[in-house]
Amino acid sequence: MNENELDRCRRLLGVKPGVSRTELERAFMNKNLEIIREKNNASPSLRRELEAEHEQLRQAYAAIGEDTDKPRTRAEREKLAAAQLSPSEILALAAKARGNEPETPALLSFDNWKVNTFVPPLLLGFAWLVSQSPFAFFLQGFHIWIHELGHAVPAWLCGKKALPLPIGFTLIEPDYAPSVHWGLLVLFGILLVAGIKERKIWAVIGAVALAGLQHIMTWRMPDYRQEFWYGAFGGLAGEFIISSLFMMAFYVQLPEKFRWEWCRYLFFFLGAFTLMSTWLRWIDVYRGIEEIPFGSMIAGEDDPNGDMDGLLNEYGWSKFKIRRTYYLLGQACWIVLALTWAFFALRTNRLFGLTFSGVPSEEPEGSK
Repeated sequence: MNENELDRCRRLLGVKPGVSRTELERAFMNKNLEIIREKNNASPSLRRELEAEHEQLRQAYAAIGEDTDKPRTRAEREKLAAAQLSPSEILALAAKARGNEPETPALLSFDNWKVNTFVPPLLLGFAWLVSQSPFAFFLQGFHIWIHELGHAVPAWLCGKKALPLPIGFTLIEPDYAPSVHWGLLVLFGILLVAGIKERKIWAVIGAVALAGLQHIMTWRMPDYRQEFWYGAFGGLAGEFIISSLFMMAFYVQLPEKFRWEWCRYLFFFLGAFTLMSTWLRWIDVYRGIEEIPFGSMIAGEDDPNGDMDGLLNEYGWSKFKIRRTYYLLGQACWIVLALTWAFFALRTNRLFGLTFSGVPSEEPEGSK
């Protein structure tokens, strides 16, 4: 091979004369990965073209003076992986280069436009049908647990030990517990590191936001405000907010340590069922068709320690304020959910493919 052909190979790989073995192999893998990403949804003919380009690159790699079949030491493999690609990307690259990796099913893909557009409304409609049917009785335990989780989550963020029980009661210790505080910080840190490593902005923003919220609620918020959030207000607010977060998480591709391709469908349905049931009830409460749910589940309507009783008697809320606050909270949740759905239905997420999932979004059929 003459010097002109060597120059052509170097330009093809994007390297300069005299590069090291590691730099040359890295350039080869980057170029191959670029071709694979551009043709991720290629037809069989385009895949054959991809294989031909891959063979051309392999020959160019060998022509410059490197033997691709030469065994690498463990230290070289670890150095290459740490310097350029994550283990999952290297495995995916190797499998695709061999042409034997099965395509990801559409329902497991976070970047499939049809799934992101049509599945959430269908699940929401199914959740509404279930909420109006006798089968709703079998999901009441989960609905109650979401309510109790609405008490427990603010308590955890305030550094309190809390145990939400699906029987209408949450055990909360009023004293600060360092194990809860630092345990949550460790979890937030793991999420942050995983998000940075895999370039998932959702994980980074979520970890930072939760850590900041924890700091405010633990160290900046007075005791009576903490009690307000994890006491009287948190339970019903959790039915709206936590269920909405479950539904919004349908679009979020978490780091590999938190993979949940199938679980997100279950979380969306359960969140939609809870939100729909709570919202329909509070529409009637706001219109005066149904009374505010005073009392508690265990002791009944006459229990003065219920959430609504606490808002009315301890925090001086009027009945109108109770009705209006939760009604507006429900409206806000639906607006945020609608905007989230529109963001993905209009394919806006394609403009931020690297930002949201760490890899470019899939190119939907017919988009060109």
